[in-house]
Amino acid sequence: MKILIAGITGNIGQHAASYALSKNHVVRGLGRSPSKLAESLSLALESFVTSSSYYDIAALDRAVAGVDAIICAYGGMPELHLDAQLLLLRAAERAGVRRFLAAGWNYDWRVLQLGEEPVYDAAMMFHQQVALTSEIKPCHIFSGMLAEVFFGVDGQDGFTPEHGGVWHPVGKKMEVWGSGEEEWCFTTEEDAGKWGVEVVTAAGAEEGGFVSVCSWRASMREIKECYEKVSGGTVGWKVLGDLEQLRELASEGRKLGLRRFWEWHRHVFMEKCVSGVWNLEDVANERFPNVRATSMEEFVKHVF
Repeated sequence: MKILIAGITGNIGQHAASYALSKNHVVRGLGRSPSKLAESLSLALESFVTSSSYYDIAALDRAVAGVDAIICAYGGMPELHLDAQLLLLRAAERAGVRRFLAAGWNYDWRVLQLGEEPVYDAAMMFHQQVALTSEIKPCHIFSGMLAEVFFGVDGQDGFTPEHGGVWHPVGKKMEVWGSGEEEWCFTTEEDAGKWGVEVVTAAGAEEGGFVSVCSWRASMREIKECYEKVSGGTVGWKVLGDLEQLRELASEGRKLGLRRFWEWHRHVFMEKCVSGVWNLEDVANERFPNVRATSMEEFVKHVF
């Protein structure tokens, strides 16, 4: 198939492109600049369409022309998940493309009400708007927490303790809520990219739907034990409070309002993870035998 990867210069976009090429698909990229791509990957593309912004309609129309499938690998900003993705989908409509993988690779937001966790509101609104107005039926992937984000790999510091996260990549310390025995779902960016290609090229992808996959499941304590086993070092451990205390913080944060949601939503996100309310059910890794999920120990050995 000829696949357009919108947001190809991002981490998941690059992994998806490399995997698609290894499976003999033709890949076209869409982004601000190909300079972020490795030369070998850039040279292997059918083409790279440069866009000046997410609302560069002419670039979107050039990008979707003649492709069989679209993978949207935009980052997690609300403007990209709603505004930008809708513009991409409208371009797909004009071009007659029916295979469309929505940006995601996140926890299962179907269990939420709009406004409950604002970071997922844009994805939820995109899904609803498309269902109301489009013949395209997007595919959505739920894959839990991206492992590289959790561990702060390559400077990704959005989930460090300074920002309400768990793992301190420099000090090798963990700050946890709850008992530390609660199970989380993790997916590596490489596995996410591979599954994206498999989902959008699968038979029946035009019918859309939801797919849950993940690389591994583990509690915070199991992560601590795994890292200590692999590295031979010690991981610091600090319990911040129980689930009820976390819920109180989340409730207090909401008073700041939606325009300041980046300041408080992490407590809501953490509460959903610790409570397990959005943990992935019916994980369908077996539907995609070409992808061997990375284990937690493999990931830790590779990254650290």
